[in-house]
Amino acid sequence: MSRSTTDEYREVALPWSDGTLSARLWKARGRVVVGVPELGLHCYGSTEPEAVFRLFTSLLKYYRQLRAFKARLGEKGLEHLDLLRGWVESIEDRMKAPSIDNRVVALSRNRR
Repeated sequence: MSRSTTDEYREVALPWSDGTLSARLWKARGRVVVGVPELGLHCYGSTEPEAVFRLFTSLLKYYRQLRAFKARLGEKGLEHLDLLRGWVESIEDRMKAPSIDNRVVALSRNRR
């Protein structure tokens, strides 16, 4: 089954992406397919949430692999690493606790 028209797929927001990574979602042979065209990565699932979850975990695994073997990567691999680094850093920033003021408040008892 080929995708000959853009009507057959839809662009979906990749969570926490700054716009450098996009995702496309479509159905093929009764399965849901979601992919990131910039990376050439696709995942399948029986349902949309399953496919999206598989894509999310695959992107994180791919990033860890690229980071671990950075010295061996070619130009394309380094481009993928840069794209994913920005995405992962965005996720990490959103997961951090909000900064709190570092002032110390003294608690004292009233002495009589």
